[in-house]
Amino acid sequence: MSCSVIEILLNSTEGSIVRNPLSKLAYFLGITLVLFSSAKGTEIKSKAPNFTAEDLDGKKVELKSTLYGPVLISFWATSCKPCIQELNAVQKFYTEYRKKGFEVLAINVDGPRSLSSVKPKVKGLKWEFPVLVDTNKDIYRKYKVLGIPHTVIVDQNGDIRYTHTTYRPGDEKLIQKKVDELLLETPKETGNPEGEKSGK
Repeated sequence: MSCSVIEILLNSTEGSIVRNPLSKLAYFLGITLVLFSSAKGTEIKSKAPNFTAEDLDGKKVELKSTLYGPVLISFWATSCKPCIQELNAVQKFYTEYRKKGFEVLAINVDGPRSLSSVKPKVKGLKWEFPVLVDTNKDIYRKYKVLGIPHTVIVDQNGDIRYTHTTYRPGDEKLIQKKVDELLLETPKETGNPEGEKSGK
């Protein structure tokens, strides 16, 4: 199960929404089934919610401004080992793929108390892609994330084309394959028939 699922489930059943123990159990099972089904990866096509967030140097980054090609959005936290494993695996092909128009936005969802550990962690991991901060989990909620790591791949037209929750070694090959497919697609209504970057 992904890193923050238990915490989310417990918080979701507080108050008056789910009081009966049997109802809680049914609720847990329902959410778990959703998570396991999304862990296999889902190919969908819907508009990606736009967002703006600060990187670790305080610079604002907007999703729309990065859509020169496919963009991988990965929700992660410093305490989530599968998150770090997945992003380490993505880093291995990021440098080469970035030249083709691919971008990664690693959305950190650590709370205010652990935010100070994010920058040193990223520096030690030697990630080259942008790491954005979502302390209040605004983007997290926009994308209806149930647990981390949660990966979303957005095409150049701003459509979500693939989602994946949790990580197992080898999942990066599925991600890489999907990115390869999207790099071959011709962007719609861009005026650039070959899908080349127009200056980043």
